[in-house]
Amino acid sequence: MASTYCVVVSGRVPLGFPAAARHRFDDVCVHTTPARTVIECSVKDQAQLRALLTQLWDVGVEVLLISRMSDETTRRNRHGRTEK
Repeated sequence: MASTYCVVVSGRVPLGFPAAARHRFDDVCVHTTPARTVIECSVKDQAQLRALLTQLWDVGVEVLLISRMSDETTRRNRHGRTEK
């Protein structure tokens, strides 16, 4: 069963990162502000989570936070009602 993780990084990710992440992982949302980027991604297992983190480290961004989201939080965020 897949879990959804929220990963917060400092600053913006490179322009090609969102497309590359969507190509490699299921159900990816990327929200960018000038100060940080929030990535929500559904991953199947720890190996896939590690692959996402490696992809972020490879493009040189600083990972600030990694959090597993509850099913209820994920549903609310996907429908645009609540943003954490």
